Amino acid sequence: MKKSLLFVLSLVLCMSCAAKKPVKATQPKVDPQQAYLDSLKRAKEIRQLELEMQAQEEDYLMEREVKKAEKQSEMEIAKLKAENARNATAKRLGQKIYMPCIEESYDKPGEYMAGLGVAENEIERGAGIINANRYAIAEIASKYIGMIKNGVSQYAKNVNTRSANKVKENELEGAAEAIGTKLIDKYANAVCRDAEQALDGSYTCYVAVHVPLKDVVNATVDELGVIQTDLDRQKFREYMQAELDKQAAAAQAEKDEIMQMRKEAGL
Repeated sequence: MKKSLLFVLSLVLCMSCAAKKPVKATQPKVDPQQAYLDSLKRAKEIRQLELEMQAQEEDYLMEREVKKAEKQSEMEIAKLKAENARNATAKRLGQKIYMPCIEESYDKPGEYMAGLGVAENEIERGAGIINANRYAIAEIASKYIGMIKNGVSQYAKNVNTRSANKVKENELEGAAEAIGTKLIDKYANAVCRDAEQALDGSYTCYVAVHVPLKDVVNATVDELGVIQTDLDRQKFREYMQAELDKQAAAAQAEKDEIMQMRKEAGL
């Protein structure tokens, strides 16, 4: 009986110790081949992520360069627009406040008549310069013909020609116009040529031309004297000089007005 009791107590103690002893966890078995495949997959995913990040960075840099180029282009266009706007404003203030060759386009009393030719919307620069040169000569010829008409009128009213050879005023005027036009073209000398290119690629060309007064007036009087044998060359030259003086005074007044406008416009 005593032995049986001891056996039972021993059995209980053993069971208690067994319950308190921790059970060692079972480690899962690792497949080396699967682990290798998993590492390859992770490396591939990391590389793909790196490539995507690199592509995003390249796209960002490219976009930044494009925006920079667009900004520079916009600045250049804005600059050209501003310049064109300034020129347009100048033209509205009298067409002679600021533009290329403007300084050379003013008459110099006693020395030369000047003209400014402007050819707009020209496809080729060379052709535009030629057209502008022609316009400048036409401007001078128009002024000179006006002076010739006034000179002829004053001459016809105040100079007595021989009755047998008296020339009608309109005949003398017609001859003087034809001769004057031819001589302006002969003595015209371009002193300034320039051009501006617009946004659409077309050109605005400028040419300033000078015609020496002494040469053209003397040649006009001489050729008229050959045609009109009764022409008093000295008297006609005096009336032409009087008209030149009037033209010079008007040109100086215009120049002074334009210089004042330029000053007020801050040009």
